Amino acid sequence: MRDMSTPGQLAALVRGDLDVGFVRLPVDDRRIIARPILHERLVAAVGPHCGWRPRDGLASVAHEPFITIARTTSASFYDHVLAVCRAAGFTPNIVQEASELFTVLMLVRAGMGVALVPSASVFRGIPGVRVRPIALPEAAWDIGIAWSAERAPEPLLDAFVGLALRFYRPVRPRAAR
Repeated sequence: MRDMSTPGQLAALVRGDLDVGFVRLPVDDRRIIARPILHERLVAAVGPHCGWRPRDGLASVAHEPFITIARTTSASFYDHVLAVCRAAGFTPNIVQEASELFTVLMLVRAGMGVALVPSASVFRGIPGVRVRPIALPEAAWDIGIAWSAERAPEPLLDAFVGLALRFYRPVRPRAAR
């Protein structure tokens, strides 16, 4: 098992260096088979003194400094954050980048700014960090299981994919309010 970005996983799957991966969808490579298994959303992580206004949503923090995962760590995540902010009508003022979500959340806790993070990352319950939903449709994405289309059928790979698809069916949550 290795922690890898989506582009890194896709390249490794094509080379045959990786058996299966969990990637951001969509995957636009005919050499890869991908099936959705999880629906995810970005949420805003804000510190105790942030001026978040529920009525205005993400636009209410347009003038706040932003913290994000570095583009060199995950270009797709970084680009997704920018796209969601653009959909809210602004370009974020990114003042700090980090390579780990925990670091991003700790910087938010320290009052350095606001961050958009996957909703699954907030289970950590970091004191001083509030989580706010983002109602924009652009905040959503799917995660899928992926494998090489060029691999011969293998019982172990087929069983693993089958289990993942059976136990992790994507559920579309209601839109955030």
